[in-house]
Amino acid sequence: MALVVAARKGDPAAFARIIEHWNPHLRPFVHHILAGEGSTDRALSAAYVRAYRALPRYRAERKPGLWLHRIAYLAATDELRRVRRDPARRRALADAGRTDADHDEIDLTDDTWADRPGGLQLSIDDHSPADAEPESAIIEARNLIELAGGTVPDTTFPPGWRRLAPDQRALAVMVDLEDYRVDDAAAALDAGVEPATNRLSSARRLLARDRTNSVGFEPTGTPETDALVAAARATLAEIPIPPADPDFWSMLGRRLLAERDAPAVPSIDPMARLAKAHPAEPGFKPNKHLRPLPGDPGYDPVQGLADQADRAKPRRPWRRVGIIAAVLVVVAACVGVAVWVGTSERIPDGSRAASELAGPVGTAMAAGPYRQVSTIVTEGDSAGGTDERQVDLTVANDGSWAVTETGVIDQTTYDSSAGLVRRVAVIGTGEDADVVAADTEGLSAGAPDPAPTLPTPLSEISLVPSLFRLADDQRVSRTTIPRDLGRSVDDSDDETDTDGAESNEGADEDSDDLTVWRLTHDLPSGDQGEEERWTVLVDSNTSLPVQIERTQGERLVRRITVVGWETVTEVPGDAFAQPVPDDVTPSVVSSGFISTELAAVPLLGRGEAVTPGWLPEGFDLEVVAVRADPPAGASGTAGGANPADEDVLSLGFQRGPERITVTTRAAGSDHAAWQSPFAAPLVDPRERTLGDGRFNGARAEAGIDLYGRAQLWLVSGDTVLTVSGDLTVDDAFRLATSLR
Repeated sequence: MALVVAARKGDPAAFARIIEHWNPHLRPFVHHILAGEGSTDRALSAAYVRAYRALPRYRAERKPGLWLHRIAYLAATDELRRVRRDPARRRALADAGRTDADHDEIDLTDDTWADRPGGLQLSIDDHSPADAEPESAIIEARNLIELAGGTVPDTTFPPGWRRLAPDQRALAVMVDLEDYRVDDAAAALDAGVEPATNRLSSARRLLARDRTNSVGFEPTGTPETDALVAAARATLAEIPIPPADPDFWSMLGRRLLAERDAPAVPSIDPMARLAKAHPAEPGFKPNKHLRPLPGDPGYDPVQGLADQADRAKPRRPWRRVGIIAAVLVVVAACVGVAVWVGTSERIPDGSRAASELAGPVGTAMAAGPYRQVSTIVTEGDSAGGTDERQVDLTVANDGSWAVTETGVIDQTTYDSSAGLVRRVAVIGTGEDADVVAADTEGLSAGAPDPAPTLPTPLSEISLVPSLFRLADDQRVSRTTIPRDLGRSVDDSDDETDTDGAESNEGADEDSDDLTVWRLTHDLPSGDQGEEERWTVLVDSNTSLPVQIERTQGERLVRRITVVGWETVTEVPGDAFAQPVPDDVTPSVVSSGFISTELAAVPLLGRGEAVTPGWLPEGFDLEVVAVRADPPAGASGTAGGANPADEDVLSLGFQRGPERITVTTRAAGSDHAAWQSPFAAPLVDPRERTLGDGRFNGARAEAGIDLYGRAQLWLVSGDTVLTVSGDLTVDDAFRLATSLR
C-alpha cells in the first residue's frame, strides 16, 4: 500500500516497483484468460498503462492486488474482443467451415451436459459442424490464421479450457492458482459470491477431469473434495507461461513516459463550444444572459431596438475595472513580499551553499584547451617539520596531463589517446644517481577498471568540484587572504564573473587582499581511514582554486598553494608522452586495454557501443578503451570477488580535469555472482528502477565514494553496467536512463 501511495504522489520508481512485484502474478493471470487468443504482452501492457492512469482515482476500495487483477481482467477481455473482431481471423475460420459461434461460451453449470453419453467432451475438434470439412481443413485454417497474424488454439491448455467464459478462467486462476478467497475474487470481477462459486466449481471439474477420470460434472451444489481442488490446481500450474517479448519492457517504459509527460486535456464547456459554432441559430439560448433573437417566442422588437442602443453606447463597467485593479495591487504586494522573503533568507555574511559553487568551479577549471598551473606543495611530517617543493602541471581537455617537479628530474605524464602513464626520474645523487623510467600502459578510461592514478598535487586539485558537491548545503563563507598567498588569474587577467560566481566586491588588482570562498569539510582520507580536515580556498572572482590544505588536528598533512593558473592554446608535441633517454629501458606494466575510436568498436567484435543520450554540460567523449580478457594474474572487479572480466568497453567523458566513465562488460550466466564492481563500498547507496533507455526496467544501485563522486552499477541481460566519476547520484541515474 505504501508503494501505491508513493506512486499516486508522482514517484515513478514506486510505480515501477509495483509492476516489478505483481508482474509474476499478472502475466499468468492474463495468459490463462486469453487461452492462446490474442497477445499477452499487448493486454498486459494495456493493463499497466490503465493502472497508471487510474492511480489518481485509487481510493483503496480494493487491495492493490485485487485492484490490479481487476484492471488486468478488463484488459484481457478487451484483447479477446479485438481478436474476435479481426476480419482475417473470421475469413480463416470460414474457410475451415468454422464460425465464432463454435467458440461461444457455454454454461457448464447446466446439468444437461452430464446427460451426454460419455460425459462432457470439450476438445476444440469435437465441436465442428456435422458437414464440416475433414481435419485437414482445420489444419489449413490454423495456418491461414497464423499467416494473417491471428491466433490459433493453443494445445498447452487443457481440453475445453477455451470454452470456459473469461470470468470462469479468471476465477479459477485467482482462487486455485493464487490462493485468493472466492469472495475477494468475485468482488474483483464485480460478481456475486454464489454465482462465482458455481462457475468456479464447473471450471474445477473441467480442469480435474483427466486427472480424476470423471465422466461428467457432479451437481454444482456438492462441495468439491480436496482431491478435486488439488487436481484442478495442478492442471493450472502445469500450463507453461511464455516469457515476455524482449522489447516488452522498453515499449512499456516509453508508453508510461508518454503518459507522464502528456499535457492535461483541457475541459471544454459544451455550451460554449456550441455557442461558438452556431452563434446565430434561432432559439439557441445557452443561458439567461443571452438576449432574445428575432423569431424567438415572445421576441419584442421595441425592446430589441433598446438593446441595440445600449450596445451602441455601453456603460463603463467600473465595478469590473475596480476588481481587476484590486487584484493587480494584491499580486504586486505578494511579489514584493516574496522578493523580500527570498532576499532576507540569504545569510547576512554573504555565504552560499557549497553545491552552488561546484558548477562554476568545474567550468572555470575546464576553460581553454590546455591549462598550465604552477603550485607550491608543502608536506608535513610526524615531527612537525615541513618540506616544500614547486610542482608544475599541464592539463588538457582530453584528460591528458603532465606533472613536473621543478629543480629535479622527475616528471610523470599521461597520454589519454594511448592509455599510457610514464614516469622518468633521477633516483639518488652524485655518482649513485640513476635515471629510471616506468610505463603503465593499456589503461581504461576510469573506475572500476585500472585507470591512471593522479599524482600530487593534480589529485587534490581535480577533486575540488566534487568536494563542493559533497558538502551540498553546507554554507561556504567568503573571506580575504593576502594576495601573495597565491594567484588564480588566467592569462587574460579577466575579472569578469565566471558562470555566476560572485564578483570580488572591491578587491581590485592593486589591493593587498584577495577575496575567496572558504570550504571546510572533514573526510576519512588519511592513512587507515583517519579523519582529515580539508580546507579549500577558491577565488571568488575567477572560481579557480587558490589553496587546498589537509590537516590532522594541529598537524599539517599537505598544503597545495596555486601561484599561477594560465590558459594556453598550444603545448609541445611530447608534453604528455615524454621521451625516454636512449640508454634507459622502461619497466612496463600493462592492464590490457586497447585505445580505439568509437566507430571501430563493432569491428573489434564488441557489438554496438552503449552511449549516453545525456551528459552534464561541458563533458565530451575523449577516451574509448576495449579489452577482451584481462592479462594473466590481473584481478577482477570488487577486489577479485566478481567473475572474470570479459568484453569490457570503457568510455571516458572529460571536462577539464573532471571525468565520467561509462563501462559495460559481459555478465555471464550467473547474475547472482555479481556484487558492486567498485573497490570500496558505496556511501549512502540508493536503488532505482530505470524507466527508459537500453536498460529500461533494470534495477540500479548508486552511491558516492569518499570524495563525493557518484558510482552506479547494475546487471541486466548479458551486460554489467557501471557509471562513475564527477557527477551527482541523481545525474548518474539520469545518464544511465539515457543510454542507448
